[in-house]
Amino acid sequence: MGQTTARAHEPREPAPPGRRGPGPRWAGAAAAALLLPMASCAADPGTADTADLMSVVADAPEGPVSEWTGTAADFDGHPYVPDGVTVTAAYPEFEGAEGFSQGLSGHVDRRVGDFYGGSREPVSLDIDWEVTAAGDGVLGVRLVHTVEDLHGLRQGYATYWYDAETGLTRYSSELIAGREGLEQLNGIVADALADHPHAGADTLWPILSTYDSMGFNADGDLVVEFDDGHLSPVREGHPPDASPGRIGVVVDADEAAPLLSDLGERARAASALEEPDFAVPVPDAPNADRPAVPGEITAGEDVDCAAEGVRCVALTFDDGPAETTPHLLDLLAEEGVVATFFLNGDPALTRPAVIRRAYAEGHEIANHNDQHEHMRDLPVSALPRQVATVNAIVSRETGYRVTLFRPPFGQSSPEVLAEVGAQEMAQVVWNVDSEDWTEIGPNEIVERVTEQTARADRDAIVLLHDPLPATLAAVPELIGLLREDGYTFATTTQAIGDPVTGAAYPEGRNVPEAASGEPKA
Repeated sequence: MGQTTARAHEPREPAPPGRRGPGPRWAGAAAAALLLPMASCAADPGTADTADLMSVVADAPEGPVSEWTGTAADFDGHPYVPDGVTVTAAYPEFEGAEGFSQGLSGHVDRRVGDFYGGSREPVSLDIDWEVTAAGDGVLGVRLVHTVEDLHGLRQGYATYWYDAETGLTRYSSELIAGREGLEQLNGIVADALADHPHAGADTLWPILSTYDSMGFNADGDLVVEFDDGHLSPVREGHPPDASPGRIGVVVDADEAAPLLSDLGERARAASALEEPDFAVPVPDAPNADRPAVPGEITAGEDVDCAAEGVRCVALTFDDGPAETTPHLLDLLAEEGVVATFFLNGDPALTRPAVIRRAYAEGHEIANHNDQHEHMRDLPVSALPRQVATVNAIVSRETGYRVTLFRPPFGQSSPEVLAEVGAQEMAQVVWNVDSEDWTEIGPNEIVERVTEQTARADRDAIVLLHDPLPATLAAVPELIGLLREDGYTFATTTQAIGDPVTGAAYPEGRNVPEAASGEPKA
């Protein structure tokens, strides 16, 4: 294959789930799995090169490293907790780095919540750990989570870093210097994976959840790894195939060096120490403000919809992501327009890479319930799962916490609104109905939207559906006419103006007992 500076690992088979108590510990199993042979473009197929693997300095409690362990009983405070699931979780605790313990605790708790809400028929979750670096006031911890559910067994990986200078728990993407550096890294990784047999086109985006596990090997190379199935292409009606297992890319130390942040440089040095140093100094700036995190995207352009003379319009698309959504994203990119996407559970499970793309391109991601149910007809006991599922999927795929919920058909109730508020969201319907769900043509869609938008009291929230070809055909003309009318395109959150948790919007459409008409929203 010739000389390369970024090498893509071939997949391995998933390891079996771990156990707590008597018998082998999962940390040891995870470490052993990483040592299985993985082919590299820089080596003959089937040969192992342990220098390509992320360094590990500890994978069991010893000396200054202790361990917190928990079960499902320790994670019962989530909005939706399925019955009969098994959870075993652990993370290390370091003397003098209590802030890191708190940070790891929060990340583990979020992972459990994403498992509860974002899995079909969940069976078990096991989270274990290993220390990837210790020295110079830097600690690195790699968490390995093994999920079993309706769709089988798969593993995921997330590596977190402690920076004693600030006392902050940092994401792996913070090893890279800013958003531009992460985009450059994404390009290097994309080139390395261009011919990979198990990496689908258009699955790789420079966002937090994609680059959530990075570290260094003994040679100082940057090791990037991806969850089982994260890079797999679409399978209609099914989550992407996780069977290829872990895929990793190794970026040569010299090529990685210009991309590293100050934290990244210190983490690389700590990873290369012959003897780990677990001594952690008191933070220099314990109350330091958290810096911007590469890969965390703020939706929308810089626009103030409340400013005098500004009229905003929010294009919202329900029921995706669908086969048509990438084309819609192309159209929006060509026009430089942001939108809000209200997702359903099964499409979100089938096309997670489309969610990642929409998030990476600055669109707002929102929740349209799991199974597109008439929520007023559901028992109250069914509401938590219907509300939680999309949030968990989006959290897992992007790192973003959803803040808007749209009930299918615009139908809500006091109980639905209460559940939406309990899950820390606001409820949003619309005040402009394109009626594209009635199977009208593109010209009629454009006419109805422009007429209703002109009559809106102020900012317009437009109901559209991205699975409908006629809607996509209408989008370019619709954008052009709205621009001619002086409208500024915004996200739904911007058009509303900081929606309040538990409230219903838009004003005048916030009666939760009913909605006008019954569109296929």
